[in-house]
Amino acid sequence: MKSDKVRNRLIDRAVEMFDLPGEVLAGQPKLTVTGNRQVHIECHKGLIEYDGSLIAVNGGAVVVKITGERLELVSMTADELLVKGLIAAIDFE
Repeated sequence: MKSDKVRNRLIDRAVEMFDLPGEVLAGQPKLTVTGNRQVHIECHKGLIEYDGSLIAVNGGAVVVKITGERLELVSMTADELLVKGLIAAIDFE
């Protein structure tokens, strides 16, 4: 637990020194949400679950769960994916 705090402080310092987005150094996914119709996720580690009402994405340190209706994985590369549909919620676990 103590090492997590030290790691987080080091990440914060590096972000400030190099003027980098925090998610890049922390290995966190970056989400861009457009209304309730589209989610673009960068820095993902793969899909965990996928159907028309739930898409779960491995974000490394966090699992991103997108729930809704008629969800569709429109495109996916090694580190980016695009989900479209009627998005009801986005949860982080």
